[in-house]
Amino acid sequence: MDSDLLKPGPSPTNARALERLEGLIEALLDPERGCPWDREQTLDSMTENLLEETYELREALLQNKAEDIKEEGGDLAFILVFIARLTQAKWSWGLKDMLDMAVDKMIVRHPHVFGQVTGVKDSEDVLKRWHQIKRAKKAQGLLASVPVGAPALTRCHRLGAKAARVGFDWVNIEDVRKALASELNELDAEIAKGDLNSAESQERLIHELGDVLMATANLARRLGFSGEKALTKANDRFVRRFQYMENALAKNNQRPEDVTPDELERLWSEAKKMV
Repeated sequence: MDSDLLKPGPSPTNARALERLEGLIEALLDPERGCPWDREQTLDSMTENLLEETYELREALLQNKAEDIKEEGGDLAFILVFIARLTQAKWSWGLKDMLDMAVDKMIVRHPHVFGQVTGVKDSEDVLKRWHQIKRAKKAQGLLASVPVGAPALTRCHRLGAKAARVGFDWVNIEDVRKALASELNELDAEIAKGDLNSAESQERLIHELGDVLMATANLARRLGFSGEKALTKANDRFVRRFQYMENALAKNNQRPEDVTPDELERLWSEAKKMV
């Protein structure tokens, strides 16, 4: 390894930066002088790290914080290259093969850029052709490419969007809203039956509430955004408003558990006006 490879400081080129990262991981995984924790990692154990770093980068992107994007993007790149190093040890292919496959795949899926296809009108036309090429290549069902392990709201959005591309969708937003109302009525009917804690009732409630959430996610999609984004913003609002309540109570040396539900409701109404 180049003795200067791991010295602190910016790299002159992208290629050099990638070389430094690969050198770092090689040092961490060295059988004799490497890190015991890193040497214990497997493809299975890296899945949680991958998800954590992905969500941290996603948060930085949503907040549009340049320094956080740079930091979290680097952390995610580290995880991906680390995984490539593990695949190299297990299957004798690694980062080069991953990158070559990605480039080749993107060239095939952009025939309007790299091929003879003409007449592409807009991004929607690009996406339509993209999915046609992808399905032809993998010979799989329309929905098979949506990851089962994706967050449920995100998966629902993508499933609905893919089905919509072949015409399986509500005609207009009003129809989606009617479907949501219908699903809520079915949930209410199930709740009204009582005995909510029995195993049979729980399964029916899960079924009906799942339909409500799916209709809600599709309403968000038809309105032009994702349910995941809407719920993330709602979660953030809830945190800010609850913190407002905590801060208001702290002025009197109180905590939420020290006051009555009526007082909490009063503070919540105040928080909704202020935050």
